[in-house]
Amino acid sequence: MSKTTHITRRNFLKTTALLGGTAFFVNRFGWPIELFGQSVQYDLSKPENILYTVCQQCNTQCGLKVKLYDGLAAKLEGNPYNPWNLQPSVPYKTSPIALAKLDARLCPRGQAGIQTAYDPYRIVKVLKRKPGTKRGENQWITLSFEQAITEIVEGGDLFGEGHVPGLKELWALRDPQIAKSMSDDVKAI
Repeated sequence: MSKTTHITRRNFLKTTALLGGTAFFVNRFGWPIELFGQSVQYDLSKPENILYTVCQQCNTQCGLKVKLYDGLAAKLEGNPYNPWNLQPSVPYKTSPIALAKLDARLCPRGQAGIQTAYDPYRIVKVLKRKPGTKRGENQWITLSFEQAITEIVEGGDLFGEGHVPGLKELWALRDPQIAKSMSDDVKAI
């Protein structure tokens, strides 16, 4: 049988007071950390290791504070300049040096941005279904970005299944009355 340990109220309060007092003492007087050879400066909170950008994990697009370590994103926090992340947000005149140690809130989806950026299975090239294959066969070829834009705009026999209309054809202005009206408006300008 396992032996159960009973924590008394007295022992709980003594332990809590000891831990709280130690945390306060170390925070108030930084010299105990220096005595043990650890650096007080947190490298990720240096202004030269921080980029301010926007989170693309959802359509809200909150402000993002990216902390870099050796040129790679190591930690994501909310941008204190952004009103989505900090209420009240700090004035834009505030120096980034002053805000280096101030972090704002960021949702779990935003925190997962590092996993999205460094996922080894993420798609980093333009993929197109291999011509002559059917949908669902998972056979792909890679295209240059320029070739993909050309095919999307121009359309054509892209998959060996017949003509596929491109955006140029789909969004063409076909009504002559609207075209004349637009032409007259441009001339008036």
